[in-house]
Amino acid sequence: MAAQSATTVLVVDDEEPIRDYLSAVLKVEGYACRTFGESAQALDYLASSDHPADLMLTDIKMPGMTGIELLRSVKQLKPAMPVILVSGLYELALAIEALEYGADDYLKKPVRPADVLTAVGKYLSNVEARESAVQEALEEFVAAREDPHRSAHIAAIFRSLGIRRYETFQHSKRVAAYSRLFGETAGLAAATARPPGVGRLVARHRQDRHSAQRAAQAGALTDEEWRVMKTHPAIGHRMMARFPELTAESEVVKSHHERWDGEGYPDELKGAQIPLFARLFSIVDTYDAVTSDRPYRPAQGVDAAKAVIQKGAGEQFDPQLVQTFLAIPETALEMIRERYPDNVPDEF
Repeated sequence: MAAQSATTVLVVDDEEPIRDYLSAVLKVEGYACRTFGESAQALDYLASSDHPADLMLTDIKMPGMTGIELLRSVKQLKPAMPVILVSGLYELALAIEALEYGADDYLKKPVRPADVLTAVGKYLSNVEARESAVQEALEEFVAAREDPHRSAHIAAIFRSLGIRRYETFQHSKRVAAYSRLFGETAGLAAATARPPGVGRLVARHRQDRHSAQRAAQAGALTDEEWRVMKTHPAIGHRMMARFPELTAESEVVKSHHERWDGEGYPDELKGAQIPLFARLFSIVDTYDAVTSDRPYRPAQGVDAAKAVIQKGAGEQFDPQLVQTFLAIPETALEMIRERYPDNVPDEF
């Protein structure tokens, strides 16, 4: 669901092309934008109580008042307003200084549209509206089992909220395809292989987790942040529980962060207590995560992904399923990645 037009983002950068780029990205998602070429202009705007401002994106290195100085002033003027620094500079000392003065996030130029929207959405999202949209998508998902022509409407719903990022949308398709292939390799009948489409249902949770992982680079998550993160599987399960047709999918959503050794969440299930499809999903989800670009690191190769999965056998993953997955021909896995690449097409 696109942001309401009343949500206003301030963009501060001394380079006009960058201001235009960021505002164009945000306006596509429905945000209202005000752009400023100088920090002083932005402060003058904020000084008026009549001017709307919900979040600020600002460069650091600017003539006159720098982005760090602007940050300090904004946090004195409007302490609750999120401020995201967008800069071509990235030095640990600079990042620490920004955090000390109250920066809420840090994006490094050149910044992709998906990462801008993810960062902004993290602070401006309307949780109730998003849950309502997810509920609508679930209803359409169930209806589409009887009427496949409704699937286009489902995709539109998911693109408008949790699948706002094209890469997340493609991730969900890959994971669904990997899971079907994995299920067939494991000897599961085609009719009982992990239900297609569930990857889209957990993609919203993955996007939030990626945001948290980026934030974690500046320091470990607090106990409270971990507590909040661990509520996502239960929330997804609760929303799906009203649909008897989605029993298998809801178990995957609830249990895909459980671990074979019992150290996972939310229920600390151990070994075969974890639903089979959730055990299977956690392996392919990890495989795709390792072999995909992330804001906090570049994609790694198939060998690296397999090494991560092998290392987790008996601890994070079902060891028997690990051996089954590692036996899948690499060419079959690569065909799926080629079918659903992360690069954004012009028409998306």
